[in-house]
Amino acid sequence: MILTVTLNPAVDEEYFVPEFRPGGWFRTTKSSRSPGGKGINISMLLSQFGYTSTATGFLAGFNGEYIRDVMRRSRIPTNFVHVQGETRTNMYVTDETGNMETGISEQGPHIPPEAVDRLRKVYARILPRTRMVVMGGSIPPGVPDGIFGEFIAQAKELSIPTIVDAAGPPLLSALEAGPTVLKLDHRFMSKVLGTSLSSLDYLIDEVSKFHARGVEWAVASYRTYGDVFFSPEGIYLALADRKSVRSIFTASDALLAGLIVAHEEKMSVEDTIRFSMASAWESATHSGKGIRNRKAVEEFIPRVELERLS
Repeated sequence: MILTVTLNPAVDEEYFVPEFRPGGWFRTTKSSRSPGGKGINISMLLSQFGYTSTATGFLAGFNGEYIRDVMRRSRIPTNFVHVQGETRTNMYVTDETGNMETGISEQGPHIPPEAVDRLRKVYARILPRTRMVVMGGSIPPGVPDGIFGEFIAQAKELSIPTIVDAAGPPLLSALEAGPTVLKLDHRFMSKVLGTSLSSLDYLIDEVSKFHARGVEWAVASYRTYGDVFFSPEGIYLALADRKSVRSIFTASDALLAGLIVAHEEKMSVEDTIRFSMASAWESATHSGKGIRNRKAVEEFIPRVELERLS
């Protein structure tokens, strides 16, 4: 079983308007509403690829019931801890004229200590039946910053691989514990390290150090339409064609979903990178979340520019 952990889920509301600008009043040309949060997005993407996962984390209020209901109808098993309050809403406005996305994210409900302990028990109960754990996103108020590191350590005791996509103190906690796969934004790491990572050489030098902490794969964003993959067999730069990109709403989540599928299907390192990048690229070529289908993803594989750096 693949387990996804989303501590701060959201209902994602996306609005498309022509010529969006601050201070105006607009009528949408279309809109959408969907469950969101890193782990939940990946569960939904895995379902599109034909893989089943179980989702856990915290849910609250009417929004929480909406998320649980949509995932149930999508046949995605869930085991969430329900708390008081209301699961947050994230709003995204896409300017159809300039192809520019603007996002506003709520903080999320406060999670009391007893609810955190309940999630720890849920996680410990599910873990022995799990072959991979995916966790990421923000941490809601009340949840310790070190919880990702705690969950990684538990998984490592059972030799279960872990994938993390986070930022801030939760990412540093995860890094200290040594996840199997780490997805990071080079801009955040630049702030943490106090060193500009806009140069490929600096980026390679710093991220290469993560292998000493047990990280087998590290994926670092490079500019807007590329990623550097630090794999067990070398470092690769993968690039997509920016002209075809319409929305990067869930491209990062699609990349990790593609990486998971490649791992499940035991693809080679280079095939894993191409499939992951093709998944992100396909997701970015159309509005809305997710991918169209696997065939659409596979059509992008030959178009991925792949360069081995070391």
